[in-house]
Amino acid sequence: MSKTHEQQYRVLELPEIISGLLAMLIVLWEACFAELTSGPSELQKFEEGVHLLLCGVVCFNTLAVIIHFITKLVKRKSPGRFLWWQLATGVPATFTFIGGLNRWLPPFAFTLSIILSFILGIYSLITLVAIYRERKQLQKQRNKSQWSPAVVFFTWMVSFVLISTLLLLTPGATYTPINFTDAFFTCASAISITGLTCVDIAGTFTPLGKLVLLIDIQIGALGVMTFTYFVFLMVGKQLAVRDRVAISALLDQQGVNIIPALIKAVIFVTFGVEIIGATLLYLLWRQTPAAPQDLLWFRALFHAVSAFCNAGISLFPNNMAESCVAHDKAIQGVMMVLTLAGTLGFSVYLEIITRLHNRLKGKRNPLRWSTNSWLLVRVTLIILIVGTVGLTLLGLLEPSEHPQSADFNLWESTWNTIGRSAGFTITDISSYGQAYQLFLCALMFIGGNPAGTGGGVFATVFALCVLEVLRVLRGQQDLELHGRRIARNTVERAMATVVLSTFWIAASTLVLVMLEPTIAGKANGTLRLFFLEVSAFTTTGYSICDPAELSAFSKFFICANMLFGRVGMFTFMLIFIKQKSPSPVRYPETRLPLT
Repeated sequence: MSKTHEQQYRVLELPEIISGLLAMLIVLWEACFAELTSGPSELQKFEEGVHLLLCGVVCFNTLAVIIHFITKLVKRKSPGRFLWWQLATGVPATFTFIGGLNRWLPPFAFTLSIILSFILGIYSLITLVAIYRERKQLQKQRNKSQWSPAVVFFTWMVSFVLISTLLLLTPGATYTPINFTDAFFTCASAISITGLTCVDIAGTFTPLGKLVLLIDIQIGALGVMTFTYFVFLMVGKQLAVRDRVAISALLDQQGVNIIPALIKAVIFVTFGVEIIGATLLYLLWRQTPAAPQDLLWFRALFHAVSAFCNAGISLFPNNMAESCVAHDKAIQGVMMVLTLAGTLGFSVYLEIITRLHNRLKGKRNPLRWSTNSWLLVRVTLIILIVGTVGLTLLGLLEPSEHPQSADFNLWESTWNTIGRSAGFTITDISSYGQAYQLFLCALMFIGGNPAGTGGGVFATVFALCVLEVLRVLRGQQDLELHGRRIARNTVERAMATVVLSTFWIAASTLVLVMLEPTIAGKANGTLRLFFLEVSAFTTTGYSICDPAELSAFSKFFICANMLFGRVGMFTFMLIFIKQKSPSPVRYPETRLPLT
C-alpha cells in the first residue's frame, strides 16, 4: 500500500480514535468521581445525562467503524482483524446501551455496555500506538541512538505507577482518602508484584481501587511491552525486528523468531491458569461459611491472579492468616500450585506446548529437552526440598514464640518455600527465631526462575554461580551441563547479577538503618530492616517490619528497591552503563597474587 493510501485510511480512523478516547474518559471520570450509592459492595451509578452522552459517543464510534469497514470493502481491501474486533465490540455496545436506556434489557446489559465502551477506548489507544510505531519505523534516523529495552521497560513501569497512583487518589477508588505516599507505595508494590502494603487493601479501597491494583499486578507480571505486543499480534499487527529484539532482551531469550510464539504462550498460559485457579477458589469459598460472600467471584479472581503473578497482595485484612484460609488445606493447596506455576518460567511452557503440538501433528520431538528446562526443573526441585527441610528443622529446633508442631511446621515450611517470591503468609513470620528468618531471606534472594513471575536473582542464575565456583575449584576449563558447554557470557552475567544484588542489598540496608534509627534501635531492629530490604528488592512481600511504620522518605526508598528489583539488577545497571563493542585488541596476560 502506498503512503498516500495509508494516510487516507488513517484519516478515516480519526473519528474512531477521538470518539473511542472520549468514551474512555467519560467512563473513567464517572467511575473515579461518582459518589457511592450506599454500601461498599454496590457498584457506582451514572447520571442519566452522562448516560445519554456516552451512548451518543458509542453510537458515533460504531457508525465511524461501519463506514471505515464499508470503505475498505468498496476499495476491495481486506478489513483486517482489528476492524472486525472493533465491529464486534461496537455493535453490541450500541445495542445494549439503547436497550438499557429504554429499559428493554435487564440492568446487567447496561453495565455490559459501559464495559464495552471502555474497551472501545482501549482500541483507540491501540490505534494511536500503532500509528506512532509506524511513523517511527518510517523515520530512518539511524544516526540517532535508540533507547535500550531496559530504559523503555523501567519508564513504562514508572509511568504506570504514577497513573495508577492518580486513580487511587480519586474519591471513587477509596472509602477513606489516603495520601500520595501510601497510594504510590501500594501501586509500586502491585506493579513490581512485591506485595508489601502500608494500608489495609480490603478496608481502604473500593471495587474500583481493587480493580486498579488487579490490573497493575497483571501488567506488572507480564510486562507492559509483552502485553502490548500481544495485543498487536491479536489484532493482526506484525512485530518489527526491533520490537522482537527488545522483547527477547527483556525475556532473556535467544533468537527473535520465537518471540511471537513465546508472547502468545505467556498470555494464554497466564490467563488459562488464572481462570482455572479462580474457578477452584470460588467453588471452595462458596462452601466455606467463614469466607465473605460479597463479590466472591472478584475475590477469587483477584487471589488467583495475585498468586500466579507472585504478587502476594490479598483482599483479607490479615493476608492469608484469615480463618477461611489459614486452616483450609484445599485453598492453600490451590494457592501453592498457582504460585509454583507462576515461578516455573514461560520458556518451559513454550517447550511443553511445542512438544504437545508436534505430537498431535504426528511430528517427532527431539529426544533431549533444552538445557534451560533440564536445569530449571532440577534446581526448582532441589530448592523445594532443601528449603522445606531447612525451614522445618529450624522451626522445630530453634527457640521461638511460634507454635511448634511437626505436621504444622512441615506444611507451613512448604508454603513459605513455594511462596519465597510471592509473600503470602498464613502465620506471623516475626514469631519465628532469627535463624529461621535469615534462612528465609536466603530463599527470597534465590527467588523464582527467569521468564517467570517470581523475583529474586533467579534460581538458575544462583545455580550457575554455585556450579562456576565448583568448576574453578575442580580446575575444569568450561562449565558443562546436560552435554552442553555454557557460554562464558551467560556465566559472567550470572556472577555479576549475584554480586551486584548482594552489594545493593547491603548498601540499602545501611541506608535504611540510618533513615530509621527508631526501628533500628529496637530489639532485632537491624534484622527487621534487613528482612524488609531483601523482601522489597527480591519482590517477595514477606515482612517482619510493618511498612506503615516507615517515614515517607523510607517508603519512597523501598519503592525504588521494588522497581529496581523487578527490572533486575544487571538490567538496571545497563540503564546507566553503556556496553562497549568487543575490541579486536587484547593486552598481554598477567597474573596477580590472590593468597
